[in-house]
Amino acid sequence: MDQLIKSSAYLNQVPAIFIITDSIGDIEYVSPLFTEHTGYSNDEVIGQNPRILQSGLMPKALYENLWQTILSGRVWRGELQNKKKSGELFWEKAVISAIQNDGVITNFLAIKEDITAENQLRDELIASKNQAEERDRLKSRFLHNISHEIRTPLNGILGFAHLLKNPHLSKEDMVLYTDIIRMSGDRLLDLIDNYTIISSIEADETKVEITPTALNELLRDLYASFNPAMTNKGLLFNYSISLSEENSIIETDGGKLSRILTNLIQNALKFTRNGRIDFGYTRKADLVEFYVSDSGIGIPEDQTEKIFKPFYSIDSILSSGDDGGGLGLAITKGFVEILGGSIRVDSVEGAGSNFVFTIPYSPVNPISQQLLKAKSDAIFQLSPLCILLVEDDSTSSLLLEQILKGQNITFLFAKNGMEAVELVTHHPEINLVLMDIKMPIMNGYEATKLIKEQRPLLPVIAQSACTAKEERENAIQAGCNGFITKPIKQSELLELMRKLILS
Repeated sequence: MDQLIKSSAYLNQVPAIFIITDSIGDIEYVSPLFTEHTGYSNDEVIGQNPRILQSGLMPKALYENLWQTILSGRVWRGELQNKKKSGELFWEKAVISAIQNDGVITNFLAIKEDITAENQLRDELIASKNQAEERDRLKSRFLHNISHEIRTPLNGILGFAHLLKNPHLSKEDMVLYTDIIRMSGDRLLDLIDNYTIISSIEADETKVEITPTALNELLRDLYASFNPAMTNKGLLFNYSISLSEENSIIETDGGKLSRILTNLIQNALKFTRNGRIDFGYTRKADLVEFYVSDSGIGIPEDQTEKIFKPFYSIDSILSSGDDGGGLGLAITKGFVEILGGSIRVDSVEGAGSNFVFTIPYSPVNPISQQLLKAKSDAIFQLSPLCILLVEDDSTSSLLLEQILKGQNITFLFAKNGMEAVELVTHHPEINLVLMDIKMPIMNGYEATKLIKEQRPLLPVIAQSACTAKEERENAIQAGCNGFITKPIKQSELLELMRKLILS
């Protein structure tokens, strides 16, 4: 030991932790780096057993193997999770061996290196690798399923469209086939919308449109929409509200809130064979807490967190088919968090589920809202509007005309940007332009720039089948006052028109 102590001046210069014990394992020497690393002073550890560093998290068998190894004269190498004086856990790589004199063990020497940072990096890499593999697995399953999901509605669209060509088709069959084509188209559009929405959420590009939203009215509409399906399935269906009509009007994104509740009610309907489904809300301080509960087949406890992941379908858990890629609940969770809330699920397998989510309670003045609504509803009755429809596709142009039919509007038509510029030049009565982006001769960007040079205050709404963020940004830079994606929804277009005309 004396000789070892004499060598301490050299040991102190080595960037490693040294511990020397006597033959029974009590500490006789520690290097200065030991004190710096563990927080124990030299006086606190001399005479102590190294077990004062033990975290209690390592298996007993490891220490038994360690002692068997060094007592036999061999060198033990391994990793230990120990604890500093402060209680902080850390990892060490250790090399421990016996020091012998004439074949008799006189001391033990431990050389250690802190590998906490290395282990943390390793764990993070492993976790990232596992997450990436899980993500790839889910996406692979999604891509496998999406072919089925696209082909199914396409089969209905193409098949019944072909049957419509039958010249002897009865009126009843014609109506039936048309409805099937429409429903199949809606299903296909929902699939595309879901994929676009989840991509937007993950890229943090989802926009929030805060408007006054009447919660009671929203719940009544949802009840009326779902009640026929509930009745057909023999389910009891109820909703509950807790605020007066006046106090139930809040500032939030009503479209996203409706989508959240719709997704949850649809899931409840899908997985409930008998019993009941209830939904509603209560106010809790500065939050509104919504719930959708059912007496359905429930969700296994170990799966309740996974169901909110993209591409992870409830159906894949409950083995009842596929719900279109497993995006519904991921979108629901994304929208809830975008609105400033959180969501959870309490479920008992075989006994139903209860989804609960919150959003901020931000009330609005109902009187001013009623005045605004009255002003907005009357905008099309104040005077005839003249709208220029700029669209190279005749079907899309006809659809826009039908969407706006009966709104005290007259129309002018252009099939490319150059025609649109000419019409604006010669028709000062034009109040609004609906501008397609991709057209021959002159596109919508160029046409909008030229129109704005003539009439800077003329509202221009860009319409495009492209949902990319860049498309919207390019349209705004060109001078467009609004942007709407195809297929165009009547309510969305009318609301945008009201905003631009009133502003």
